[in-house]
Amino acid sequence: MSPLPRGGWARLLKTGPAFAAIVAAATASTIQPVIARDFPDPAILAVGSVYYAYSTASNYGGGVWHVPVQRASSLTGKWTEVGDAMPDLPAWVGKNAQGSGNVWAPEVAARSDGSYILYFTARSAAKSVQCIGVALASSPKGPFRPVGTEPLVCRPEDVDSIDPSAFTDTDGKQYLLYTSGRGKATIWLQQVSVDGITPIGARRPLIQADRPEEGNIVEAPAMVKHGNKYVLFYSGNAFNSGKYFVNYASGTSLSGTFTKRDGQFLNRDTLGGAYPNPGGEEVVPGRKHDYMLFHAYTNPGRRSMFVVGLGWDSSGNPNLELDNVVKAPPTKP
Repeated sequence: MSPLPRGGWARLLKTGPAFAAIVAAATASTIQPVIARDFPDPAILAVGSVYYAYSTASNYGGGVWHVPVQRASSLTGKWTEVGDAMPDLPAWVGKNAQGSGNVWAPEVAARSDGSYILYFTARSAAKSVQCIGVALASSPKGPFRPVGTEPLVCRPEDVDSIDPSAFTDTDGKQYLLYTSGRGKATIWLQQVSVDGITPIGARRPLIQADRPEEGNIVEAPAMVKHGNKYVLFYSGNAFNSGKYFVNYASGTSLSGTFTKRDGQFLNRDTLGGAYPNPGGEEVVPGRKHDYMLFHAYTNPGRRSMFVVGLGWDSSGNPNLELDNVVKAPPTKP
């Protein structure tokens, strides 16, 4: 997951007939965006019968919402804008001349005490690298208030630390996943205490960017346990490269080796060529099957949110069900 493109895609694919033809082809596709506006790096939280969706910072009504939040009773919508889940930025976040900071790749999870925790990525003004921050709120709508005066994860020796993702194992242990590094990015797993903040033990690497098609980037981790198998979804390559894709690696233990699936699990061709750069994925459990959410370009400056069905074969491997989208309310957490 990466910051707002600010015209980056337009450098790769010019506006006009070429892009219009691609968008027109989407009308014949079996999949359409469920949030059509700019909504990059979607994160989903189910609370009772309601879904809350969070995204990277975006423009709303002439201003910037740091962590936009929308709500719906179905993953396919209708989605309704709620507001900015974190209107006040931590002091450590680097800000522009307008006093706004680029906050991206949010993750929200429920805590055992009834509160909610927000992980997010932003640039540290003091250390000039991307870091992971944390904030708490009593409602999934926010407002989330920053915890402490420093980032939760900030390692200049790794260059950037980005794309936080929460995972709770079946034994109740909690973990924070994130990506760091340039040149050959690594996805890390860090156990945390029940507060979601205090680290337990040392972090460990799960996978590294080691394939040509990844372009030295693996990011946007999303961990799922299905049966006895752990499945780590990730995005590869640069978010605006035209080659961005989703794949997964799997293992039988969090302390063991994770092996990447051959090829690519989800890419532009999977979607009939209609939507460039799909990625920033998240997996949402359902009653009969699961669902994958992700963003893709529907306009040179807009990454919209999509949802598709996610099935599993007898070996515990996932498969996409492009025609199978959610109609029922979410399961209770």
